[in-house]
Amino acid sequence: MLAKYNSTRDMLDDDDTTISLYSRASRQPEPRHSENGTPSSVWRPVALTLLTLCLVLLIGLAALGLVFFQFYQLSNIQQDNISEKDEKLGNFSRQLQLLQIQNRKIAETLQHVAVKLCREMYNKSGGHRCSPCPENWKWHGDKCYQFYKESKNWQSCEYFCLAENATMLKISSQEELDFAMPQSYSEFFYSYWTGLSRNGSGKAWLWMDGTPYSFELFEIIIDPTNIRNRDCMTIFNGKAYSKDCKELRRCACERMAGRVVPEQLY
Repeated sequence: MLAKYNSTRDMLDDDDTTISLYSRASRQPEPRHSENGTPSSVWRPVALTLLTLCLVLLIGLAALGLVFFQFYQLSNIQQDNISEKDEKLGNFSRQLQLLQIQNRKIAETLQHVAVKLCREMYNKSGGHRCSPCPENWKWHGDKCYQFYKESKNWQSCEYFCLAENATMLKISSQEELDFAMPQSYSEFFYSYWTGLSRNGSGKAWLWMDGTPYSFELFEIIIDPTNIRNRDCMTIFNGKAYSKDCKELRRCACERMAGRVVPEQLY
């Protein structure tokens, strides 16, 4: 009997132990949830916002890249067009220069022929409307000459020639000497002032432009018995004389000839 009692007691103790364990297990606190929710639910809107911003930035960068690429292509096209136009302009400029050179050569040739024809007609008729000189002026070489009848002193002749857009006669070559000296022949003892003078006895003879007088070309006749200053040169009857600059002599002027007009050859 005692053994049966002990067995029954042991069984009851086992049941109490089981019940006690179950009760403690049932009384354990459940895990608390945060009042603010889980972390994933908080960061999800932020992540979506950032993703949206990234997408917007990528789209903007892509648009900027497309615009830059189009601008780059347009710039290259414009640069090519500019280079092509510059090349065409350069070719046109070179062609224009060649045409100008050819036209200048043709004009020079035409002027040379016109001068030759005009000079022949001028020499045959003693004057022609094609002459490149003013009316009543003599044409010789590339200059025009006028031997006036008015008598003036040397300085007045200088001013007179300047007023005619000319200078006083200059003889610096054999051709000019051969032309000028025959113009000085006069039966009334009229001589012509030239542009040759000196600044006192013993000084160098100079033309008005500063060119020195050539002793080899002609001789200046000086009267040593005359005590007056004889520092200006005249030409008379094919010879050159030193005279007083205050004396009254005729004026001889010269100027460059103009261009022969081909239309006036007819």
